[in-house]
Amino acid sequence: MKKIFLLVGIFALLSTLTLKAQVTIGENQEPDPAAVLDLQSKGNLGLLLPRVALTDTLRTGSANPVANVKGMFVYNTNASADGQVVEGIYYNDGNRWWPANDGVAGPWDISGSTNAARLNSQDIYQTGQVTIGMDTLVKVALLNVNATDKGIMIPRLTLDQRNAIDTTNANSLMIYNTDEDCFNYYSKSIGDWQSLCGGMPKAVFTVGSCDSITVNGAYSEGTALNGSNFLAIKVNVTKAGNYTFNATTTNGYGFSGSGSFLNAPATETIMIPGQGTPKVENQTPGDLVTFSSSGGAVNCTNLTIPVLPATAVFSINCGSAIFKGAYVKNKPLGSGNTVTMNVTVTNVTAGSSWSAWTNTSNGISFSGSGIFSGLGSQTITLTGTGTPTTLSPITLTFSTNTQDGTGANTCTATVTPAIPPMTVLTLATVDNACGYPIFNSGSVITRGMAMSPSNFGTNDNSTVKFGDGVNTWQVLNPTSSILTNVQVTNYLNGTTTGNPPDIFILGFDIDGSFSDNSTNGIAVRKAIVNYLQNGGVLLAFCENIAFNQALMNAVFGTGTTIATPQNGQTPGGRYQLPLMNSDPIINGPFGNLGGLFWGEDASTTCTLTNPPASVTSQITVYTVATGTAAGAGNATMFKHNTLNWFWVGDGGFNSANNGTDTGAYPFVALPPDYIPGVKNGFTGSTSTYGAGPVYNALLTGNILAWALNQAMNHGINQH
Repeated sequence: MKKIFLLVGIFALLSTLTLKAQVTIGENQEPDPAAVLDLQSKGNLGLLLPRVALTDTLRTGSANPVANVKGMFVYNTNASADGQVVEGIYYNDGNRWWPANDGVAGPWDISGSTNAARLNSQDIYQTGQVTIGMDTLVKVALLNVNATDKGIMIPRLTLDQRNAIDTTNANSLMIYNTDEDCFNYYSKSIGDWQSLCGGMPKAVFTVGSCDSITVNGAYSEGTALNGSNFLAIKVNVTKAGNYTFNATTTNGYGFSGSGSFLNAPATETIMIPGQGTPKVENQTPGDLVTFSSSGGAVNCTNLTIPVLPATAVFSINCGSAIFKGAYVKNKPLGSGNTVTMNVTVTNVTAGSSWSAWTNTSNGISFSGSGIFSGLGSQTITLTGTGTPTTLSPITLTFSTNTQDGTGANTCTATVTPAIPPMTVLTLATVDNACGYPIFNSGSVITRGMAMSPSNFGTNDNSTVKFGDGVNTWQVLNPTSSILTNVQVTNYLNGTTTGNPPDIFILGFDIDGSFSDNSTNGIAVRKAIVNYLQNGGVLLAFCENIAFNQALMNAVFGTGTTIATPQNGQTPGGRYQLPLMNSDPIINGPFGNLGGLFWGEDASTTCTLTNPPASVTSQITVYTVATGTAAGAGNATMFKHNTLNWFWVGDGGFNSANNGTDTGAYPFVALPPDYIPGVKNGFTGSTSTYGAGPVYNALLTGNILAWALNQAMNHGINQH
């Protein structure tokens, strides 16, 4: 019994001792020098850790049976319902318990399985929440990153790498676009990548070749580039978006621009402005231009820009400007659209080059450059570019790079666009070679004069710039000038063609039914009045007494019968035109006819006899009957002051023959160009003025030119 008490006392004593030596358990051998406790298992035994039931890895006390002691290991036998605590080995860092990943499936599993991920190369997934940078979960966040001195870097891809991504299931996918230097995300609803930098994404486009690039402006040594120096680049756009474009040289200047393409696929022309100052002359081979752009492939590697020598001192004279070529609304200018003007060169000591340019006005501009051959008066030529956007005259400001600094390097000049094609309706009861209504099918001379591009067209030598290069006069009844009053009413109302004619021409005699009081007669006169009041242009070459009288009373509406008897000059008579330099009919593109004469053909002229003052106040009278004519003093030709209406009391005013006959045919225009001319040998019958030449053809040219301008600017149809 004493032995038993002795052993118990020894073990009790040992239990309170602190052993400072190293210990080996399981084998009779020295412990490993680095180990305090060396456990030997003979290959088939293990260490059984204390088994506890952790209820929470963050808390101690009543929640967990073991205190937080740094370095403590236990085996947890308890798994929480929410999966946050699992069975297995846990260690303590002094603050909380951490799983030791002792073979139990961890939080990161191999994609498509429940096996724990072990390798960096494995695709993994996690069904829980992740917090980085703090030890507290945010319950509404699957991923919470917390930092005060760091950020998140998402994948960085080039534009091509981004576009290679399969976007089938990529809605909301985000990357950083290194080409755009901006975050992008994929939108399934839009079906494309979107930029977070604002605006549109980068465009995709190509420039086919150097032929797609036009260099504008002049380039001279020591002269800074200005608004006339730019590149016009034709671009094939395959994706809409923003673009930047740069073109550089090694001679002190270049080009840079940016913008947006709104449509794709499309072909666009962009203007890239120039900046800088050419340092040195380089006429041959010129400065090589190097291109770069965002999102675009520029297939041009050999474009060069010649740089002229330093500029001379010179001044320009815009009063000498001569514009060549036709300027047609909505039709691009070509190489034939130029302007020449005189310059005066006063000094070529500093250099001999010149450049001149204009602003862009109503869609067009001019520019040019060259080398002066010496001092004094010389001529320069500038070439036009662009597309006219108006029918009105275009005033341009011309500037130069002269070095004199006197202000003589700017001035203005005006170019007039061509009048657009016009519809014309002709009417007469006679359709023959005499050509009374000008455009009738039987006439060779009057129709030839009106249709000749030398008179009305878009040639350089066209007296009146008219048409679109293909069409001029659109004659509504070219095969016959004989129409009924019902047909005329339908034309003037726009029923027949959809729009009323721009110009309506009456020639020689008119069918009696146009002046009677029948339903159709009244209707056609009312249609003519409405046509005039709505802006229609009426040219009346008429000697039908009844119709003239009915027309006058319908238009003037005085309530008093206006007489138009045939009592003016008899065959061969002449009428002198007044001196009216500001009147477009007397002084028009075919000449200033003031003081000259027109002639009556083979009949007698109708006159406007004793009209009331209410009528004479509305008209400008050009000629009156003279001499022994019964109607001496009465008006034989006038133009209405507010309506687009010209009237002459001679139906044969445009009667034409071969120009050499001895008969009373006052209209002369000979082939091949049918330029209007002068008919000599008129007798001056019953006239004060006697025999002499007449200028009917030239006057008709001015009348047609006036009619075109009225139809364009104040007409019944929009142009």
